[in-house]
Amino acid sequence: MEINQLKPAEIIRDEMGTWSHPTYLAYLDKYHSDDEVISSEAWGAMLDHFNIETVIFYLESSVSSDDWEIMMDNCDITKWDPIAPNGFFLIDINFSEDDAYALFAREIRKKSEVA
Repeated sequence: MEINQLKPAEIIRDEMGTWSHPTYLAYLDKYHSDDEVISSEAWGAMLDHFNIETVIFYLESSVSSDDWEIMMDNCDITKWDPIAPNGFFLIDINFSEDDAYALFAREIRKKSEVA
């Protein structure tokens, strides 16, 4: 299997504060443009394809309930600046049906053997 290692990209968020990594977005468009939901198997295949693991943060658990309501009502997450966990980089910050989210990824490195 060929690995297409996903690397960080320049983040230029739009007027609503959303952004998607262009390579990640191209993959989704190519393989899942008609899918409303991506299956666990398809998500796993994408992780393998890019040799990454991911973690997701939700706006609702990251800001006060007042700030969450304002940002969701206005469809504006420009003021939300989630911090990537150590070693991770942003690949998607967007809205879902019920919340906004930030998806971070990092390269999966081979575990070194300890003697």
